[in-house]
Amino acid sequence: MASGIVALTVGAGAVDTQAQTPLYQSDAFTVTDTSVRQGRFEAAAVSRDSIVSTYPRSGREMHYRFSLNGHDNEFPSGTEHTLYIRPANGRIESPVYVFGQEQPPFIPTPEAYATSEEGVAQVHIRLDLRHVLRELQQRGSYRPPYGEPIRRLDAVYAIGDVEPLSWDARVLRPGSPAQLTDPDGDGIYTLTLPIEAQYTRPLAGAGRAVWARRADVSAFPQLRSPERLIDALYQMSLEELTQLVREDGALSAGAKWPGVWTRDVSYASVLALSIVAPDAVRKSLMAKVDSAGRIIQDTGTGGSWPISTDRMTWALAAWELYAVTGDQAWLRTAFDVISRSAGADLHAIRDLETGLALGETSFMDWREQSYPRWMDPSDIARSAATSTNVVHYATYRILAEMAMALGHSPQDWEEAAEGLRTAINTHLWQPEVGRYAVFRYGRIFPSLAPRSDALAEALAIIYGVADEAKQAQLAARTPVVDFGAPTFWPYIPNIPHYHNGALWPFVSAYWLWASAEAGNTAGVEHGLASIYRPAALFLTNKENMVASTGHFDGTELNSDRQLWSVAGNLAASYRVLFGMRFRPDRLVFTPMVPPAYAGERTLSNLRYRGATLTVTVRGHGDGVASVRLDGRPVEQAEIPATLTGAHTIEVEMNGRWPAGRINVVDNRFAPETPAVTLDGETLRWDAVPGAVRYAVYRNGQPASTMTETRVSIAGTEGVAEYQVLSVDSTGVESFLSQPVRVAPEDAVVIAKPQFVELEREHAGFTGDGYARLTRESNTVVEFPVRITCGGVYLVEPRYANGSGPINTDARAAIRTLSVGGDDIGVLVMPQRGTGRWTDWGYGTGLRLELPASEYTLRLVMDRRDENMDGRVNTALLDHLRLTRLPAAGDSPVACRQDF
Repeated sequence: MASGIVALTVGAGAVDTQAQTPLYQSDAFTVTDTSVRQGRFEAAAVSRDSIVSTYPRSGREMHYRFSLNGHDNEFPSGTEHTLYIRPANGRIESPVYVFGQEQPPFIPTPEAYATSEEGVAQVHIRLDLRHVLRELQQRGSYRPPYGEPIRRLDAVYAIGDVEPLSWDARVLRPGSPAQLTDPDGDGIYTLTLPIEAQYTRPLAGAGRAVWARRADVSAFPQLRSPERLIDALYQMSLEELTQLVREDGALSAGAKWPGVWTRDVSYASVLALSIVAPDAVRKSLMAKVDSAGRIIQDTGTGGSWPISTDRMTWALAAWELYAVTGDQAWLRTAFDVISRSAGADLHAIRDLETGLALGETSFMDWREQSYPRWMDPSDIARSAATSTNVVHYATYRILAEMAMALGHSPQDWEEAAEGLRTAINTHLWQPEVGRYAVFRYGRIFPSLAPRSDALAEALAIIYGVADEAKQAQLAARTPVVDFGAPTFWPYIPNIPHYHNGALWPFVSAYWLWASAEAGNTAGVEHGLASIYRPAALFLTNKENMVASTGHFDGTELNSDRQLWSVAGNLAASYRVLFGMRFRPDRLVFTPMVPPAYAGERTLSNLRYRGATLTVTVRGHGDGVASVRLDGRPVEQAEIPATLTGAHTIEVEMNGRWPAGRINVVDNRFAPETPAVTLDGETLRWDAVPGAVRYAVYRNGQPASTMTETRVSIAGTEGVAEYQVLSVDSTGVESFLSQPVRVAPEDAVVIAKPQFVELEREHAGFTGDGYARLTRESNTVVEFPVRITCGGVYLVEPRYANGSGPINTDARAAIRTLSVGGDDIGVLVMPQRGTGRWTDWGYGTGLRLELPASEYTLRLVMDRRDENMDGRVNTALLDHLRLTRLPAAGDSPVACRQDF
């Protein structure tokens, strides 16, 4: 915070000669009641319907990769090269790319694009293929990073997302505009493409871009505040919301994302959209219910659900919609959909040991962006993320509330909620740092990843997973940087920015809301500024930005008018400055208004149930001093759901604003994760740049610390797993390395499928062949097992699933494991790559106590095992591996009974 007068000029002349009131000031930027200044860039609200900005305009990006011989064989889907289409003198020169090598992450600053030149750019792309030609000459073949070997180079193409390029390699033909050539024979292939520069906002002269409202937004709640900038950003957000309504009445996820996405529309609806666009929210939510009446998990890691498992965000939005509208028909519909989906989740993703919900972090669904590189989709499916667990906890609370409202017993859902809340606080809370871990990960012996997760911490506060003491710790200790709350911290090195090293305005909005909920005044001041700064400078509600620069360029993907960013801007007013909380039977106001925002702010035309409200908040403070309803004093700042007609609510703030504390940190990357190998009885790894020491873990617990890059594990008895992490000079730790499992032969039992036809078409299987599992065939597969040494066994399937890529689609293979007629749990066999039926690996595991005896294990296609695709649920099943685990106390397992 700062006081005083800020004199603002924009471009060549003054936009406003009035003295301006600072709202927030730091070394990085300043926000006033009419403007934002960051370095030499400025934005100013000319009126409540227009903003001008000297910040570089948001422009076009070109994403592409290269193709040899017409195959998409440079990188897997999701990995690509990026150019920013901002020409200089009509040209853009690419770097010289080396085929198969990712460029180091490029972090442009706003100063790098001082102008935004119009017109068509001649984009000159250069690709170094000398190493490919050399291998073809010397070895007669070249194996690209992704795909089958080639024996000659017939043609080189670019594939991408800007015409004339396309991501479909099947359409490539010699002589097409996408073909690169090497006319001088030096091995550097080139291509020149004419691409038009496109920008979000037009120029208004003197290097200033302008947003001026064109849409009629009078049907929405109308804001009038002491801050012209906030009013203008509110109007801009409403206009962008109108642009996101599709022809079918549902809400698209952003300018670049025309589809309806479950988590996007759900998080946006909770923030604000249930308040201002209930009909569009209802339409959008029902678009994400499949023909079986289940909530749709959007395409995701390893084939979506149950690897990605945050679809229950739908429940949060559905409840908010009911709380705003009181629609009883919607309540019945939503309860049916949510309870059916929650039942399937309890079957498929509940960890029987901890009670946690398994699966990927909520919203951070791009595997390498937030997980260590060694974690494949099976590893993610067996991990447990705080964010996703809080969503499931909130879902069970909502189901209990819905059940009561419908006259049903809430007991089962209340018990499920309380059990999960206990599990989260037992297994994911880190008392030594005062926040939750981003996730629990590993194979046999899980550990916590101590990184912060801003969305998880925020949801834990808002939905009450954290008690009052934990809320205060979270609000004060969760890392934030100058420009906002990063998605997680510290960042992952040598991974491009998207979820990694980035700010997402909707996450910042949830963190702002959580700060207000926890009463953290410093968090509210910082959070409001983190919402208003980028929207004003960029003249749109961007999807994300680089955390270190606060700039929209430099992330892998970015969209204008992103739905949940629009909602986050609106939520700054609705959830914080007006403090609206919708309950089943009332609307409560709990504003938090910083001193710099003091004055009178009014929200009119606010529709709640059968009432139309005009709400006025006066003064500043962290609580309410007095309230008037239609001019008469009332005890509580709330109105009943039964109120009808037009009414006024006037709230006087208490004038208190105690000092708060937030944890402002540097933008920091963790050291690289060691790549550990087992050489005889010695673990070895290469030195990690910047690491000053290494910690060796045995069975999920720290065992030793050293500066060397090797350690003997001689004398290991029984089954054990070893991992190593690196530590830099500031104490920041890497992820734990991929587990190295040590298991004596007598601790492992291999069970092959019996009584089914075994196939041998795809190489890489063990024994006599494999069983093909589909929705229609081999729906029950038996595995006779003879256990000679009783104990607890980890059961894991060795399988192949080539039904789709590892990062998208919805064709994970799912089967229920049963023994003796009792269902034990679900084994998940995620996609491992399109057409990769010879890529064998292990799926998720289940613990099973087996005294010495003979058993028949069964894998069954249960009706609840339908994936999101609903058509293909296929895997090639090689065998089940049963590994006898150590007993309590980390001692080697002795046979409990001879067979």
